[in-house]
Amino acid sequence: MEKVISLLFDIERKANQIIERANDEKNELYEENEKTIAQMEASIAEENNLKINAIMEQAEKELEQEKKQLIESSDKQLKDLESNYKQNHDALVNKVFQTIIHI
Repeated sequence: MEKVISLLFDIERKANQIIERANDEKNELYEENEKTIAQMEASIAEENNLKINAIMEQAEKELEQEKKQLIESSDKQLKDLESNYKQNHDALVNKVFQTIIHI
């Protein structure tokens, strides 16, 4: 009977050791998974930041190009208006003068 109790005690001790090792392995796996997840999150965040920066740089280039085109277009319109004014100044003045006289 004492032998049976001793064997049962050994079985229980070994079972507890197995459970303890399994818990230790489970904890190690959990910690590894947490580290892996943290690394993945950091990697994804860095990748997203790089993509966002690239998109922002592209948007700035496009805005700068559009601004340049608008300035060039405005300058051309001003030159055209000045040219028209210089070419037609006398005629415009005469037309305004005639309009004032006939009122």
